[in-house]
Amino acid sequence: MIKTVIVEDEAKGRDILKTLLTRYCKDIELIAEASNVTEAKKILSSTNVELLFLDIAMPDGNGFDVLKNGYNNTFEIIFTTAYEQYAIKAIKNNAADYLLKPLNILELQQAVTKAAKRIQEKKPSETQSSTISNNIKHQPSSLAIPVNDGLEFVPINSILYLTAKGSYTQIFCNDKCTVLSSKPLKDYEYLLPKHQFFRTHHSNIINLSYVKHYHRGDGGYVTMTNGSNIDISKRKKKDFLDLFKTEM
Repeated sequence: MIKTVIVEDEAKGRDILKTLLTRYCKDIELIAEASNVTEAKKILSSTNVELLFLDIAMPDGNGFDVLKNGYNNTFEIIFTTAYEQYAIKAIKNNAADYLLKPLNILELQQAVTKAAKRIQEKKPSETQSSTISNNIKHQPSSLAIPVNDGLEFVPINSILYLTAKGSYTQIFCNDKCTVLSSKPLKDYEYLLPKHQFFRTHHSNIINLSYVKHYHRGDGGYVTMTNGSNIDISKRKKKDFLDLFKTEM
């Protein structure tokens, strides 16, 4: 099932889309909905979303404001709007599709099929997953990072944290060295040892060995040994604290 969020300011519009998805797109699992930009940002920062249906015009901004934090590189987007003139901008935001209201059932099904394919392509194949699983006991001491002119070998234990930069990943090391990888952050979530690295939210993975301080909050944030502050999403807070067998 595809974990899906609807962002639409009109209740009637949300109801229509939910009805169409329920009747004609069986692989959709609706996990949340929002009526404005502010609500949408809160949902996306705390929810593991795979597909976003996004309206353009909303009371506190527009659909593109929702994407300003780089969210559009962590899930697929289908724009649903009455405005034709934003199609090019939607393409530049790597949207899976751009549907005009009133929604056409066939076009909706085609858009969902396209998004589902793109979602699947982002996931490691069963062969890749098996290889990763089989090699856990033989975890290499370094990662081979794809860079423009070849491969950069980075010792795993030297990595402080990793940050999503669009479809790329910035890797920060304890010797103040940084490496920009052409792989997305999600790939490193599978490659790095689970006992040592933790994904705090959609944008960051941290090395638990370099966490210096945890600060309370809805999700809170951690200060790393180099002084960097990394947010923890509300959804990830309990998992993070459970690693240390503590409650706050």
